[in-house]
Amino acid sequence: MRWTAVLLVILLVFPTTIFGTATKARGNKATVYCSSGKYRGTLLYVDNQLLVLKEKKSDELLGFAFPRVERVYIRKSKAGIGILAGLGIGIGLVGIIILSIPKKADNLGSALGIVILASAAIAAGLVLTVFTAAGGGLLGSIFGWKRFKLYKMNETEKERAILKLRGYSLLAEFPDELRARVVMTTE
Repeated sequence: MRWTAVLLVILLVFPTTIFGTATKARGNKATVYCSSGKYRGTLLYVDNQLLVLKEKKSDELLGFAFPRVERVYIRKSKAGIGILAGLGIGIGLVGIIILSIPKKADNLGSALGIVILASAAIAAGLVLTVFTAAGGGLLGSIFGWKRFKLYKMNETEKERAILKLRGYSLLAEFPDELRARVVMTTE
């Protein structure tokens, strides 16, 4: 009976992450700037002539010819690294607080004072850890952009940037059934 309760709790806490069968393909979020405007969505495919974006608003597959693309910004969140850095800072501060608490007590009153002080210090340290982790996650999210300003690059730099963009795209090969759905953007 106990194992059934544990299994139910696990299924309720992790309904789709561990036990889910269908997974949604997640690509990098991109913002493409070209002469006809700004488009946001998931970066699906990149090659030397074409960039394909699944637009966020309409779910259409938009195609951009590379001579028309001015800038591409890729959202590559560093929130996880920021959270880990914040946790490390918070845990370090908790350790410093605990080490600074006096260890010797002469009587019962001072021993009780040390216990109360230690409890307050640990509680404050845990709250501080939560705030530093949240702050680190926020900073990692804000600074997690890769910027490709193609209009400023010469041909060799553009080729290297296109190779990097290809690494951020969801698909390495673009299927013909999707190619038929691509709407090319024009001015």
